[in-house]
Amino acid sequence: MDLVDLLWECHQNKRIRQAETTAAIGKERVEATRADFGRLCKQLARQSLVCQALWELISERLGVTEEELAAKIEEIDLRDGVADGKIGPQQLRCPQCGRPSNSSRRTCLYCGADLDVPHAFG
Repeated sequence: MDLVDLLWECHQNKRIRQAETTAAIGKERVEATRADFGRLCKQLARQSLVCQALWELISERLGVTEEELAAKIEEIDLRDGVADGKIGPQQLRCPQCGRPSNSSRRTCLYCGADLDVPHAFG
């Protein structure tokens, strides 16, 4: 084996080790993501259960109808101007400096003042 072949083999072995390391890191990330996904699925199932229980209590005790609930869901969905099945950020004005912001922020980007967010789940 001449020097060029030896250098090439060393280079290739280094690349193989780097690829193995990258693959191992990728595998760890996949496992962490899988665990996060499992936790999120459990949280979503629990939140769905709580929402159903709350809806049944409201419906039974206050007489709110499915139609009223559907109308309120549509109203909230459209507050950001897009019917996409989720609460989107809304345009706000900082009460202190008057600059524009959105409801995804809790404080003004410019002056740091607390912003009045329009809903509890923003």
